[in-house]
Amino acid sequence: MAYLALHEYSLAAQSFSQGHQLDPSNKEMAGKKDEAEAHALYEHKCLQAHHVAQKRDLVLKLRAVRRRELQEGMERQFKQSMTAPDWEMEDYEWQASLKPLSLSQRPTFFPGGKLMRLDKERFMADPRRRMLVGYVSALADLAAPKAALPLLADERRLAAYEAAIAAALNFDRAGAHVLVLGAGSGVLALMAARAGARRVTAVERSRMLFRMARQVLAANADAPGAARVHLIERPLRCIGVQGEDLPSDVQRALDETAKQQASPQGGEDSTRTPSSSRAAVAATYISEAATLFPERADVLVTDLLDHSVLGMGLLNAVDYASSRLLKRGARVVPTHIKVSAMLVEMRITQVSGFDLSGLNRYRWNPGHEKVDLGRVPHKKLSGTFTAIDIDLQRRVDSLSGFPEAHLPDILWESDNTLKVLTTCSGRWNAVVFWFTVKTHGDNSITTWSVSGTAQACTSWQQCVQYLDETPVTKDAGQLHFVAEPAAKRPRHAWVPRWHFDMVLDEQRNAAYDKAIVRAIEIKRALGCKEVSVLDIGAGSGLLSLMAARAGADRVTGAEIGQHMCDVAAEAVVMNGYAAKCLMINKDVRRIDAAAKADGTPPDMEQKANLCVFEVFDSGLIGEGVLHLLAWAQARLLTPDCTLVPMAATVYCQPIQMRTERVLGFDMAMANQWRWRPDYEGLDLAHMRQASLCAHCTLDITPRGPCIRTCSCAPFNRDPYICTYDGVRSWGLSVPFKSQWKALGPVTEVFAFDFYEAEANMQAAEVSVRLTAHSQGTCNAIAFWFSLHLDEETELHSGPYEDKGNTWQQAVQWVEEMPVVPGQRFSVVAKHDTYGISFSLQPESCSDNVPKPSVPLWDPLWKATFEEVGKVNEKLSKATVQNPLEYRATALAAVQIGSRPHDLGLDAEQAAAFCTRYMS
Repeated sequence: MAYLALHEYSLAAQSFSQGHQLDPSNKEMAGKKDEAEAHALYEHKCLQAHHVAQKRDLVLKLRAVRRRELQEGMERQFKQSMTAPDWEMEDYEWQASLKPLSLSQRPTFFPGGKLMRLDKERFMADPRRRMLVGYVSALADLAAPKAALPLLADERRLAAYEAAIAAALNFDRAGAHVLVLGAGSGVLALMAARAGARRVTAVERSRMLFRMARQVLAANADAPGAARVHLIERPLRCIGVQGEDLPSDVQRALDETAKQQASPQGGEDSTRTPSSSRAAVAATYISEAATLFPERADVLVTDLLDHSVLGMGLLNAVDYASSRLLKRGARVVPTHIKVSAMLVEMRITQVSGFDLSGLNRYRWNPGHEKVDLGRVPHKKLSGTFTAIDIDLQRRVDSLSGFPEAHLPDILWESDNTLKVLTTCSGRWNAVVFWFTVKTHGDNSITTWSVSGTAQACTSWQQCVQYLDETPVTKDAGQLHFVAEPAAKRPRHAWVPRWHFDMVLDEQRNAAYDKAIVRAIEIKRALGCKEVSVLDIGAGSGLLSLMAARAGADRVTGAEIGQHMCDVAAEAVVMNGYAAKCLMINKDVRRIDAAAKADGTPPDMEQKANLCVFEVFDSGLIGEGVLHLLAWAQARLLTPDCTLVPMAATVYCQPIQMRTERVLGFDMAMANQWRWRPDYEGLDLAHMRQASLCAHCTLDITPRGPCIRTCSCAPFNRDPYICTYDGVRSWGLSVPFKSQWKALGPVTEVFAFDFYEAEANMQAAEVSVRLTAHSQGTCNAIAFWFSLHLDEETELHSGPYEDKGNTWQQAVQWVEEMPVVPGQRFSVVAKHDTYGISFSLQPESCSDNVPKPSVPLWDPLWKATFEEVGKVNEKLSKATVQNPLEYRATALAAVQIGSRPHDLGLDAEQAAAFCTRYMS
């Protein structure tokens, strides 16, 4: 009782527990024991919370020190150069303040910003914002053709649309006029023409998609009905019907011009312009800016659906077409869209025994993040619920012939609150959603199958929105989930998604941990008294923590990214290694291990005798690892320093990855839109798999497609039989199709010994002779690497390996070259210490060698890409050199990312532009 009176609850609990063991029937003793234990537990939790608060306080203090050091470094630089900036030093950091500042003073993403309409006219009045909207629009235009290519490989989606178009034309629509919104690759227009449409009008607002569709239509000029396809490159609101009101955008522009001419501020000449001249100018403008159909359409076909359902402006397009371009009673394909959702926990907690939960603070997106739920770790916290139903046929029926001026102008056309029953405990931080499209009748396709009752389309992925709780709100341009109470946490920083893939890659983490432990053990065995570690590109700090846990005496992490350095510093403190680990927010090439000329202390007290690094992209050296390592070896590492990894080997393989014929149409011309000037990362292993049923995944083996995973039932008797429906995978009625094909052997092209810094910093070129083992058209070189962490541990990034999600394979597009089995040709590989490139050389250059049938790139796309690159260079230079310019641009980027549909922008590109200025 005395311990209890003195609030010594732990001691009291022990005493009462001993007394209760001696006298189990004493109810008073049992009650006091329970009371003391409850108080002790509460006291323990309070003590834990206090320790966590102390650690977080240390995290904030260390962050403030890093910021101050950065500022002092800049001040020294200006003093030494005897110059001064034209901005205040306080403007340099983009910080959020807790004071009630306006948005112009605090460029921060607020969740509530998605709920408030953006005034487009006011936003576009600013020249800088107008330029940025044009820039994002150009980026979307450049990305659109490549984004349309997955549809051509999605047989389920194509078959569903073909059947739906045929059904719509057979539904008392003989000789119908079909309107296709979003011409894309042109395949939907060709489907409609072949199905018997009298006229097909395909409208495409994207200049690059228009060119892609035009090239495909030209290649299929002899296809049934192709001559009846009319392709139009116009914004939808610049299209109308002859004899009816002018398109809304054209009429608005004419009204504005007439208003300016009639205004006294327009100048003396404008008031004297004869009405006949104004009419002639108007007629000329109409002929140039508007496209008028000879008649309204009978059938509407649209594929303006992205992973977020409404991000491509589906509903606005359907509404305008219904009002201005469709006949009453018109049919629409698809007819109905159902959006399903689920509450999930999508967080990082323990990784390799370390608490990395601080990384979750940076896991958000201004829009909706595209994910593959089959591959992203998550915990389901609820069952599936229907978020929203969109009946497109009813929408068309209700708006057909309805004057556009009287269309309802509301912010949210649907505002539903749903109560969702959770199925297990967890920390809910996201809603995932996907959709099911009813194409016609009871036929439907879906973007994800939870129950396995439907086949999921391969060209659409699922979507995740990070938030706090559940009700659903939808407007014409976005689907948005709102929490009760509403999410109000401002977001000031963002980190790329590949950081999450890295820390969740258990295979990579285990291999590095094993190699680091072994390296430190060898150091100790050789008599090394103090192990000092340098972690180049520390990222989340995971490798630094592994080194500290393995017994390193001192660990220095170099991380150039401010936000990732904050994450690493927090992880170090929260895991109890603050005394051993120091995170430096600098490029490793700006770090010193010796006294500086100006007398300031060095960043590192001594050189490191163990260096760990993981700064590899899909092409191995694209992140500058050779340069970073060479600098460190020259200035920051001891001569006997151990490197983890110690070496790497690069392999290549010639492949075919092209579209040829789709539903009988020649789609080869679409392949030129795959090209990019540099290699790109693709998951070739995932692209070699296909779905047998809604439960199974197939892999290619020498014997045939083999079931790799089957969630419906075990398949312990025959891995070639799906136990769900008894189908033998190698005898499928629908032939198995991989998205790429190997045409030659895997060949080693480069071997980098990371200890040989001088040799690695020399550009190299190697030519390897290969013999094709398969017939096809080689249009790409795939390459990957093996990391030799030490003599015993390796990591592989190849498509034939069982690997995690950290690295994809690198693919470089090359000029097409037909090959046959036994044909010899050469692959020339080069590296300039920053990246690896490839080219093909046939053994014979005679006239008998077939010429490529498809260009490597589209010339207009390439010219536009280079022009946009120049704009990007100027924009980057301006925002880097002047923090005031950066703030203004970042504020506009946040607004663009919050409400892209108000500005007519692609949602995915707008979100990417926003996060670019918050990373």
